Amino acid sequence: MGNHGGRRVEHLPAASERILSGGAVDLFTSRWANRELAHLACRPVGISRGVPMSPLAYPYKLARWLAPSGATFALEDEGRFRESYRAQLEALGLDAILDRLGRIAEEAGGQPLVLLCYEDLTKPGQWCHRQHLSAFLLGRGVEIRELGPGDLPHRPDAPQQALF
Repeated sequence: MGNHGGRRVEHLPAASERILSGGAVDLFTSRWANRELAHLACRPVGISRGVPMSPLAYPYKLARWLAPSGATFALEDEGRFRESYRAQLEALGLDAILDRLGRIAEEAGGQPLVLLCYEDLTKPGQWCHRQHLSAFLLGRGVEIRELGPGDLPHRPDAPQQALF
């Protein structure tokens, strides 16, 4: 049993403990089109209903269980979408979500996970389910943020950019 962010957690799998304690697993969000992912030391994880049709320059794992359901996806009003998606996440349960993400991280050798969908959140007025997933997790003491420049190191085997 532990106490995480004021929340008592009983019999949590080791993988979940690692995420909640801020220990070995870092969580980020981004979008499929982020070309930098091919060079970063991380495990991209698709959380969208589909995957890009064009080939990607990086390997990824799918976690479609974090994608919005068909009914939720069809909601155009952000408030209604948020409530429907939150209900979906609550039905999955925080412990199960963290356990499954922890297992993906373990399979990836403990690399940070970058949860992916399609939307470009740099565009004004844009929103997506990864923001709502982040809010759900943050509200329960799990650190997660949108991937930014310099947040993750480059893979040792990643090609170096030309200086000239």
